[in-house]
Amino acid sequence: MHRYHTSRSCTSCFATSGQSRKAIAVISAGRRHCSEPATSLPVAGMSQTIEEDADAYRLDAQLMSDLWIFRAAARHESITAAARRLGVTQGAVSQRVLRLEARLATPLFVRNKSRITLTEAGISLMGAMSDVAMILNDAVSRIHHQQRGAIVVSCFPSLATEWLVPHLEDFYSENPGIEIFVRSELFPSTVERMEDEGIDISIDYSPHPIAELQELASLQEFIFPVCSRDYLDRLGADAELPIVLLHDDVPWIGGASGDEWNAWRRGAATRWPESPASERHFNLAHLAYHAALCSQGIAIGRSVVVNRLIERGELVAALDRPPVPGPTFRLLTHRPGDAQSPQRRFALWWEKSMQRTQRATLDLIAARR
Repeated sequence: MHRYHTSRSCTSCFATSGQSRKAIAVISAGRRHCSEPATSLPVAGMSQTIEEDADAYRLDAQLMSDLWIFRAAARHESITAAARRLGVTQGAVSQRVLRLEARLATPLFVRNKSRITLTEAGISLMGAMSDVAMILNDAVSRIHHQQRGAIVVSCFPSLATEWLVPHLEDFYSENPGIEIFVRSELFPSTVERMEDEGIDISIDYSPHPIAELQELASLQEFIFPVCSRDYLDRLGADAELPIVLLHDDVPWIGGASGDEWNAWRRGAATRWPESPASERHFNLAHLAYHAALCSQGIAIGRSVVVNRLIERGELVAALDRPPVPGPTFRLLTHRPGDAQSPQRRFALWWEKSMQRTQRATLDLIAARR
């Protein structure tokens, strides 16, 4: 029943929207441009041609399906990549694209050896399909929010584990009726991924902004070396103790092992430690923190993420230096909604709560120096 209602809503939205009329116009124009003039045919043939022309761009189930597959091929600029993304065979995608081109009587792609590129008609149709996809996603999202009051939040695993999940009860108490579905994952924040996977909010951690998404809130993080109390005591007792650096090998999307340590060194104007004895590598920051908890070495702490570990005394600052500005947490969306939308209410709570946590950590570090 739910799938049926969603389908009816989407079809209605497509059939009545200005963007859908734009898509119809593009298809119709392609037919008129590429077909023989109807006036060159006998009257009976003319009537048949007009009916066939109308059928070519009537929004039936087959056309809707072929348009969606065309959109995937256009976005990936590859039949093979589109097939992989859709979970079908390459031949299936090729056949559907060819069927659409035959129906419209105009080529939509220029085929090259390594990639496909859109023709002029293809560019026009892709623009219309992008508009329609956005309208459909917005409509489905609104229905979902109305029914459940839920938003899907994609978040870096370390922030999700060490901060977001422990603080969710605070959000629920301040915002009854809004449900948060947390996805802990390391993927790029893009409009395409958020649309395709139904993600409302993506929390990004990076030195660089993301232009294609709207930023609802942000917080520049402060970073500093952290270790266990036992490891720090051993360093104090033995100046020759070998120092082991603990690395998050993916500190942000596009980042590499050592990037966060180098960011701290630049901010602190130091090369410490100049000759670490060894290095250990992890693909998540909180794994590096837990290695530090086990006195295996020194990691780069993020003030918000390590807050609970610092408060409990499980981790301490490894040096008597103030934390330095690091990359920025950004709360991103492709459909922000109005001032009272769940996305904006979550963004307002998130920013204030993150600021409080960061202040608490920085105050603790300053008091213990």
